[in-house]
Amino acid sequence: MSFDELKNRLSNARVKNARSVARASWWIKGAAVLGGAAIAGICQFTTWGSGTPSSSSILGIAACVVVFAGGIYVLATEQDAAQAIEVADSAVEEVRAASARFDELDEFFEAYGRLIEIYQICLSMRGGIEQAVIGSPNIDQLVVTLFDLVSRQISIAAGFQQADRWTIGVYKAVPSANPDRADLKCIAQERALKCELYEARMWPEGVGIAGIAYSNAREIVLPDLQAEGMQGVFGPKGHQRTYDAERYVSMVAVPIQVAGHAKPWGVVTATSDRAGHFAAASNPGIKTDEPIRAVAAFIGLAVAMWDGIQRTHTPVALVGRP
Repeated sequence: MSFDELKNRLSNARVKNARSVARASWWIKGAAVLGGAAIAGICQFTTWGSGTPSSSSILGIAACVVVFAGGIYVLATEQDAAQAIEVADSAVEEVRAASARFDELDEFFEAYGRLIEIYQICLSMRGGIEQAVIGSPNIDQLVVTLFDLVSRQISIAAGFQQADRWTIGVYKAVPSANPDRADLKCIAQERALKCELYEARMWPEGVGIAGIAYSNAREIVLPDLQAEGMQGVFGPKGHQRTYDAERYVSMVAVPIQVAGHAKPWGVVTATSDRAGHFAAASNPGIKTDEPIRAVAAFIGLAVAMWDGIQRTHTPVALVGRP
């Protein structure tokens, strides 16, 4: 039973108790207090003929006792009910506060778990760069190798759940039919709903969250693409599919920046079907978009090292390797 259900049950019990007390109080006040007072008043007009209390006098005295006892009962029950309600309210608030503390603790452990996965991503990609940057036949194969090393950790670090429909993709900028623009081609991906790589859409520069992030060379965090006005800016614009509104709701796109390159090498994206999964607000804890930034940064490093090797034909080692 949840705390909200417990509160509802307690509230219902309080209402039922209050009604029972009200009915009992009505009968006591009506039968005992009012009735007794009436009898006592009538008996005052009765005289004692023999100097001993008559039956009516005794009845009047008994009625007075009943009136007194009824008044005591009314006072006692009303006070007890008020105290019980006050204690119940305090208990509910204490339970609510305890529940909030447990929720915060759960969020802490969840964020801690994501932080561990991000650390593993960094370690794996660093080791992968050192081992594969020389042996890879081309930069695309190197990026695919690095992504495959950490694809599972990325999904965990990004906070995706088993029932979620999510995607993670690495897009490379390739020449477009328009010489002044580029297209973004998916070269590596991981999805909750599997599909072939060739089925992934190619995004023109400036179209969709990936194309806009590439064009502006700035990351984009979009809590809800279905919110008012968002489709007009970040919508597919001629590249939509029938299931887009259900699958692609919250998104993040991070450009892959490489030293010496005027424009990004490409973009790393992630999407979720849950609104607010990626949020731009500065909430406490490890954000779900942090692993996407980490992947983009390491791919940028790998591309820079690859460029360096191609220019000098000499190995490039990571600085500071213990």
